[in-house]
Amino acid sequence: MDWLKGLNPEQQKAVKHNFGPLLILAGAGSGKTTVLVSRTGRLISERVAKANEICVLTFTNKAARELKHRVGAKLGNTGKGLWAGTFHSFGLQILRRFHKHANLSPYFGIVDQSDCNSILKDLIKDIKNSGKDKFDVDKILTMINDRRTGLAVQTEGFDEYHEMVEVLTPKFAKRLEHLGVVDFEGLLIKPLQLFKENPDILEKVQASFSQVMVDEFQDTNRMQMDLIAQLIASHRNITVVGDDDQSIYGWRGAEVKNILNFPQEYKGCEVIKLERNYRSSAEILAVANAAISKNKNRHGKILRAEIAQSTGELPELFLLEREEDECEFVMSEILHWQRQGYKYKDFAVLYRSNTQGGLIEASLRRANIPYNISGGTSIFDRREIKDLMAYLKQALAPNEVSLRRIINVPTRGIGDTTIEKLSEFALKKRINFVDACRFWKEAEVQEKAGESIDQLMKFIEDLPTNILDFQVGSSPGAKMVEIFQNIGYREYVYGTAADPTSAEKKWMVVEILGRILDSYLGRRSYDVENIKSFVDSMLLRDDMSDEEEEPNKVQLMTLHASKGLEFPLVILAGLEEDLLPHKNLGSDIDEERRLFYVGVTRAKKKLVMSRCQQRKKNGVVRPVAPSRFLLEIPTELYKEFPLGARPVTGQEREDLVASFLSKLDSKLPPPKKTF
Repeated sequence: MDWLKGLNPEQQKAVKHNFGPLLILAGAGSGKTTVLVSRTGRLISERVAKANEICVLTFTNKAARELKHRVGAKLGNTGKGLWAGTFHSFGLQILRRFHKHANLSPYFGIVDQSDCNSILKDLIKDIKNSGKDKFDVDKILTMINDRRTGLAVQTEGFDEYHEMVEVLTPKFAKRLEHLGVVDFEGLLIKPLQLFKENPDILEKVQASFSQVMVDEFQDTNRMQMDLIAQLIASHRNITVVGDDDQSIYGWRGAEVKNILNFPQEYKGCEVIKLERNYRSSAEILAVANAAISKNKNRHGKILRAEIAQSTGELPELFLLEREEDECEFVMSEILHWQRQGYKYKDFAVLYRSNTQGGLIEASLRRANIPYNISGGTSIFDRREIKDLMAYLKQALAPNEVSLRRIINVPTRGIGDTTIEKLSEFALKKRINFVDACRFWKEAEVQEKAGESIDQLMKFIEDLPTNILDFQVGSSPGAKMVEIFQNIGYREYVYGTAADPTSAEKKWMVVEILGRILDSYLGRRSYDVENIKSFVDSMLLRDDMSDEEEEPNKVQLMTLHASKGLEFPLVILAGLEEDLLPHKNLGSDIDEERRLFYVGVTRAKKKLVMSRCQQRKKNGVVRPVAPSRFLLEIPTELYKEFPLGARPVTGQEREDLVASFLSKLDSKLPPPKKTF
């Protein structure tokens, strides 16, 4: 099987590598996925490693699925057993396998950020602090996680937040343990603790994998690096793929030094640079190379256009008066290029902060241009999804957090007084809240409320098998939606909505979850075990949405959300100081420059940039300066339009005049009839 076919010399070299550390510096659009797939496939087909001895760590489930699919398509059964997934799903697999050693039940649950916030709110109530209501729970959770993962910045002065975090961190860990659940951070923390305390388990895991690969290596944090180091300590067969020039997640713990220092950390490391770009025109790459070359701390790398050597079209920069003009410009630019044959889905409008997106969105809406906003609120953060997921979690991995969420949703007469009695009883008897619910009589809960608890417990217990008990012509997802409608959840959703339209939208979210369940089970057997793995996947989700065909819509997104994507035409809006680099969010200028570079390298055929002369800040219109990143690019590499528009050509002028005259004609009164 020829795994090298169609690859360039550098890609072939990377694919042929067998043992020892390898760093593949994969520039934007340089075919890194193809290299990962080809190397994985070659290792298996040439028997360097069996499929089940290869571990590929990715940052999205989508990337892992694509890799497994492409390897499997070529290798068939020989490719089965390949492990590919995210760091969190790897941690989950380790904890499921060695749950006893990690002091976890075999059915332990996973809690997300909103569950963690609820736990913290509950803990804060018990702390004697007069100003405890003013604390931002999100901020406290971030600080606690930084302490747990070793990312907390050492500080001399302790403010009230640091004091609160000092008190809450051990309590929070204890509460998670008591509830028998693991949060997202714990999916990395606990396996590392497990390896440290049980060297025999570490040896077993190390022996399982003779080859480890890591995708998007520039996005790794300290804990992920620790996990990688533990996995490969016995054989050092580690291949990492990434691009230091696209390291843009420092604000969430990613450390660019991991990729910069990799050759020094792993002696004898081979470094291969993939600099041939198969995405963008030579003119777009010239702007990208000029911009990123100003970053001093990087692996030197210059992108070269491999497909479109030269289009003769320079990227364009438009200077506009105010942000309202910029929004109108974006709208007219889309319409202009649409007339030239581009489809709506060919456009991406990129910006640094979400507030810019809101204004642009309004102008597209006025012009009836269909659009989609990426990186906004995820469907998984919707209350309806969280409610249904809490029911499924409670059925498959009972825990107090999910039970408290659903105990009276939809309303079933179990009020605060009942919950208080059960909580006190649990505390007194030293049992958990879930068990306390089963002993409601002893807890002196009223008969009616107690019967409702019994009915709820029975409903939860039967839920997975009832979902699978669907009629011919139906599906598990449709049955699940029907079950929740029958217990009054639809009525409850409508009762809590502001109006019928928003109620419909809320219920549609429930139906979408049903479709996602069907899509997941469609590739697997219909059994309770796979419903359980669906719940795990949903909790580790980053892309569990319906994989439908791309709708024909303009894509609006932040620069961060655009990473990994590509579009025929990209509009980069707001290239000004204080926006890019961002005044408040952009303390690391190198990372902000990399963000600009990521934006530029999303464009395949055309790159359109815009900036304003004035922008409203805190309600006042003030003059703004061009982004330093623009000033660093030689002016001969782009075409500037200081009046905010392209000069009109002869034919366009005639069309505009004809259109103007026809509008005038349509407004004239009809001629009077003469007899």
